[in-house]
Amino acid sequence: MKRALYVLWQWTWGLPQNLVGLCFFLFYHAKGCPSFPYQGARVTIWTNKSGSMSMGRYLFMEPNWTPQDHRLLAHEYGHTIQSLFFGPLYLLAVGLPSILWAGLPPFRRLRRTRKRSYYSVYPEKGATRLGERFAKQTNDRDAL
Repeated sequence: MKRALYVLWQWTWGLPQNLVGLCFFLFYHAKGCPSFPYQGARVTIWTNKSGSMSMGRYLFMEPNWTPQDHRLLAHEYGHTIQSLFFGPLYLLAVGLPSILWAGLPPFRRLRRTRKRSYYSVYPEKGATRLGERFAKQTNDRDAL
């Protein structure tokens, strides 16, 4: 029941980011990237080497990710919970700050020179906290 409610909420309140996520999913699925269900979300191991990403209920894990790396999966799942909170504002309130923090050279330089963790600021810190709270911990890929 909880998973059904999660999916319904994502596809109504979080429609914009789920449509974007679905487009990414279909693109990478057509390229043959592996995917599997996870707690009502869909995880895809994509070919993008620049990192992982979440769009609604769609999680895209970097190519070198393994199911044993539960922290990264939990973090990305935390973004799906943020999608439930922010709804149609998710792309502006979470997606844009996250992309800017990850990709802009001044922020990369700031992280490097001040030795700041990528996960130390909004919205990454919140996603990690939510993921640790709501994501199941398992090392068995079949259980994912």
